[in-house]
Amino acid sequence: MNYKIGKSNNSNPDIAMREATAHLKNPKLVLFFSGVDDFAHYACKIKTSFPEAISMGATTFAAFCKEGAYKDTLMVIGFEDGIQCEASLLKDADKYPLKYVDQVEKTADRFKKPENTICLEFSSALISCEELVLSTLNAVLSKKKIPVFGGSSGDRGRAEKTIVALNGETYQNACVFVIIENLGGKIRLYRENIYKPTQHYFKSTKVDVKKRVVYEYDNKPAAKVMATALGVTIGELPKYLDSYPLGRIIGNEMFIVANNQVVNGSGMEYHARVYNNSQMVLLEPDDYKTVLQKTLDQVNRECNRPSLTLMVNCLARSILFESNGDLNAFATRVGSALGNYVGFAGYGEQLNEQHFNQTMVLAVFE
Repeated sequence: MNYKIGKSNNSNPDIAMREATAHLKNPKLVLFFSGVDDFAHYACKIKTSFPEAISMGATTFAAFCKEGAYKDTLMVIGFEDGIQCEASLLKDADKYPLKYVDQVEKTADRFKKPENTICLEFSSALISCEELVLSTLNAVLSKKKIPVFGGSSGDRGRAEKTIVALNGETYQNACVFVIIENLGGKIRLYRENIYKPTQHYFKSTKVDVKKRVVYEYDNKPAAKVMATALGVTIGELPKYLDSYPLGRIIGNEMFIVANNQVVNGSGMEYHARVYNNSQMVLLEPDDYKTVLQKTLDQVNRECNRPSLTLMVNCLARSILFESNGDLNAFATRVGSALGNYVGFAGYGEQLNEQHFNQTMVLAVFE
């Protein structure tokens, strides 16, 4: 696989664009990440500079590569060869993405080796569209056994505005996706949780699925159940929400659901859907450095010569690492173990049929 990674934090967007793309010659696919302010400018310029390439991007809290974590930076990766790819988008992502399911079918038609193929998607954040997007993509791709991997776009962490882009056009209410076949081998997918279960398990018994609000656990007010489990009052609960998410249990797997806020003193609003009769568990922080080492060891055991890794590292995880002074060390540690990679930080992560939060997902190309 032949690719080039570039970056620039120059405050002049035209200079940043030239510096970040200086080594690209004739890419088939360009992925890019930046902050919100100059993102539309970069989207347009990249398409103008490489009109024959698919270009796809997302706004981010921080961009990652083996040299470190970078904020207020344009990061670009251009794939020159070693892949086949086709891209499209789902509009009206929070309302009717299923209208565009034929776009998924047309895009996926040419791919015949699912073990070497993924659908990489970037979804608009802050509009609760991710589950609708995943159901649309998987209506086609699950039959073809093509896994879905990606994340929601990000911003500075203030939940103000996020953007995605495809081929020079920008969107705040869409999913952009590209199906990528690795011509050199398989693509392996990994998911890392840095929170562990406590002894507190609940069942959701009254839910507004679309609004992502749980009103009752075990037929009791959800906020009261949470506060009791944490040993605090409902008034004190907001101080604990970032550190104590919930896990939604599906079979032998657990997916993190981040707390958003207490609703009317009794309900709990989340950043991912919880369904009626979901089995839930209160989570607490684990030792994230130890967990990361186990993840990296597993990747190296199973894929000892990765050529490239794509990462989505949740915005909330990134803020946690930054608050502890570990964000750059985290980024370089991943690079030391896996080699070249690029990643971004947004408001959610997606893998196959599931949307979740406060997680890292990796797509490792052999």
